[in-house]
Amino acid sequence: MHPMLNVAIQAIRKAGDFVVKQYEFVNKNSIRSNYINDLICKINEKSYSIIATIIRRFYPLHTIVTTCHDYNISDNIYCKENIRWIIGSIDNDINFIKQFPFFALSISVFFKEHIEIGVIYDPIHNELFSACRGKGAQLNGYRMRVGTAKNLNGAIVAISCVYEKQHVVINFLNKFNNKYIHFRYTGATILDLAYVAVGRVDGCVAIFLKNINNNKLASGALMIRESGGLIVDFTGSDNDLLFGNIIAGNTKIIRTILPMIQSSGIDD
Repeated sequence: MHPMLNVAIQAIRKAGDFVVKQYEFVNKNSIRSNYINDLICKINEKSYSIIATIIRRFYPLHTIVTTCHDYNISDNIYCKENIRWIIGSIDNDINFIKQFPFFALSISVFFKEHIEIGVIYDPIHNELFSACRGKGAQLNGYRMRVGTAKNLNGAIVAISCVYEKQHVVINFLNKFNNKYIHFRYTGATILDLAYVAVGRVDGCVAIFLKNINNNKLASGALMIRESGGLIVDFTGSDNDLLFGNIIAGNTKIIRTILPMIQSSGIDD
């Protein structure tokens, strides 16, 4: 196992243990809405701290950043080694608060501008998805492969979108009114991508705001590629997947979904 992957797994498991304890004590009926954001921020910050502490123990000179714009724990912004660890916040925080048991933590390790290692951990189901560039992807130590569906007949497609874009999903779904497809909406995009990589769902369509940086999705993108799948934006390109919208699946699923997306006007 790659040494940095081993450290990432150790760190994310420990953070996951902490997050699960908070999850068990959350009373979704007693939390007032104005305290929800504060609660999530505190849990995320503690999770970041747990992960960063372990990373620094082994790699004190590496850069460590988070996906939260208001919270930066890096001591080495200009790291000479050009290695950057990105710690993802809880995805999805609403699922966490409502005790809907589909959320995950993530870590991505970049060397210069290329992602080398990705880890996604679902602490509720104790499922750890990992990938190392050029060395494949695993779920709890077992090799992952994307599904082999040749078309959308009977396929499962995960739908994910930001709140501001929920209305455009209707246009997309109308394109499939004559097809026998099973749609799923977990609310946790990072888990949807992991499920594509392991073959639980055949495809994933994620719709975002174009000005949002989705760095924490990098680990999921790596897993899909290392599992034999593809991940592209709504133009069919894989050049800049950290901004905008994405489609993931095997080659045949993407070739089927992409023209439907482009004719639905979702990306306008």
